[in-house]
Amino acid sequence: MGYYSNYQLLILHKDSDAIMADLRENNEEARVAMDENGETDTPIKWYDHERQLKEFSKKYPDAMFQLHGEGESGGEDTWQFYFKNGKGYKDFVIMTFPDFDESKMTE
Repeated sequence: MGYYSNYQLLILHKDSDAIMADLRENNEEARVAMDENGETDTPIKWYDHERQLKEFSKKYPDAMFQLHGEGESGGEDTWQFYFKNGKGYKDFVIMTFPDFDESKMTE
């Protein structure tokens, strides 16, 4: 079974297309998870994305990799992972309700 997610990878570097091609050519999971534009066509399992992208980012130390993910449960399982030169960190979406606005009340 497993847990499925949608991914979108943005590479901030002047050679982003070549870097994406290298990643997909040399990482079968990345090739299955994303198209040449860094987007998932259908939800997929890619459990090892953190370790793999940390390692791959060492090859391009000046590039910033931003991986957006949305898990199948949706909502708060939406996150951004940032990788650069073998390091990374993850931020989760913060969901809040707007402040109460009495003028929006109807009968």
